[in-house]
Amino acid sequence: ALAGCRGVSAARRPVRFLFMSDTHVERDFMERGREVYTCWRPGNHAALVKTYEFINSDPVCRDVDFAFFCGDQLNTGYTREQAELEAELAIWNRTLDSLDVHAKSKGEDLSSFRFAAAPWTSRENLGKGDKPFDVVPPPLVSRAIAIQGNHDTGVRDFYRDCAFTAGDTRFIAFFAMYVGLKPRPGDKYNSTGAISDETMAFVEREMKAASADPACRHIVLFCHWAIAPRSRDFIHPIVDACQENRMNDNRRRLLDLAEKCGCDLFINGHEHNSRWPFARFGRMADVNCGTVTNASAAFAVVEIGDTAASFCVYSRAKVSADGSLVANPRRQFSFEVPIAPLRGGFAAGGDLVYYRR
Repeated sequence: ALAGCRGVSAARRPVRFLFMSDTHVERDFMERGREVYTCWRPGNHAALVKTYEFINSDPVCRDVDFAFFCGDQLNTGYTREQAELEAELAIWNRTLDSLDVHAKSKGEDLSSFRFAAAPWTSRENLGKGDKPFDVVPPPLVSRAIAIQGNHDTGVRDFYRDCAFTAGDTRFIAFFAMYVGLKPRPGDKYNSTGAISDETMAFVEREMKAASADPACRHIVLFCHWAIAPRSRDFIHPIVDACQENRMNDNRRRLLDLAEKCGCDLFINGHEHNSRWPFARFGRMADVNCGTVTNASAAFAVVEIGDTAASFCVYSRAKVSADGSLVANPRRQFSFEVPIAPLRGGFAAGGDLVYYRR
């Protein structure tokens, strides 16, 4: 069990999972003839390989119910060149095959996950003359689950909107369409997202079903983008209705739905925030996770207890210029987020509160 997990009840088995986001596997760093993302260049993929080797040997990281990858597994989503994405996907798949929770769970009976995924239409990474096409999500083949972020849109191997069960917790993951907000003078460009009506319908259906299920104890949401209001710790969240997102107000609809259905926890990537801050608004808390490209606070083992979610955060492996191991991942810090059982116990209410390491 994770150290300091006071929220775990002896009467139930906690759900434990490995969380990673923004691995940004690179084929190269050339986009339209120029180098990009040089801040991620030094040994990122070699560090990921060594990180997986550590996870396979570390009992806390290895013995999890599933692994969840919260978007931006790849790195070329803005090139609109499908061949680049496919080349990176091949690299990522070879690396993923080395992760025990993936390789050793292939072929297992995964029916207990009650996995559901919604079809979607690909409008990204189209060549000249190509038309959008419908995508049927692939079946779940292992306990490693990956969703799309803004850097790997159009990759049919990853899920957009999906839901699955582990233990007594229903996990619902969804996709937000890219929105670029026009900055005010002096502001940084705000890379954010908006929730489509189709995605909102899927989330609503899954959340209501989970809330009505007497065997479901918690509901947890995943998205590449944050949903907390914008602040110094949540710079690029999904936004409320505005001109840039064509007055799409599905963020507010989702927050209202989460409050009614009893959703405790929202976990996002995208922002590369090494502090892993979280914000609480109403019943739900949003944890803004660090990422694999952030070497100091790269990934976490998360445990969903009865009244708390515990996060044990690790650094990624460090490698030399030739890709050899310099240092294994290390536990950086742990923290707890209070959560509430669906039936009884807790009502947060009140104003928005931010928590920082």
